[in-house]
Amino acid sequence: METTVTQIPFTAWEQAVFVVLFILLVSGLLVWFSKQSDKWQKFMFDIDEKWRAFNREQRDSNQESMNCVEGSLKDLTTVTQGLVNEIREMRQDSKEFYERFHQHDAQAKEILHEVKTNSEDSAKAENEEAQ
Repeated sequence: METTVTQIPFTAWEQAVFVVLFILLVSGLLVWFSKQSDKWQKFMFDIDEKWRAFNREQRDSNQESMNCVEGSLKDLTTVTQGLVNEIREMRQDSKEFYERFHQHDAQAKEILHEVKTNSEDSAKAENEEAQ
């Protein structure tokens, strides 16, 4: 009986060694790619977490800023409304002042007219007496 070694040609043993080496190489590459994939996923997860933390921080900062802007706008609106009311009051006061001023001016013109009329009349009377 021939042994197994003698029955399989030497080239078959060489082929078996190459197949085993190829299988070891492929399985080694698969293990290496799996580890690299895990590292890559962990790396991407870390970046994603950092990005989420940054976005959360930015959102909080933006919300705080918007609250400040909202408060400032409310204050500005209050001040502007107060100024509008002041201007309305000033317009009303100016209107009343100009009405009184025109009345006073009209009275002054009437008094001036009466004074001129009286002085002309008295000047005529003196002229008539002098003649």
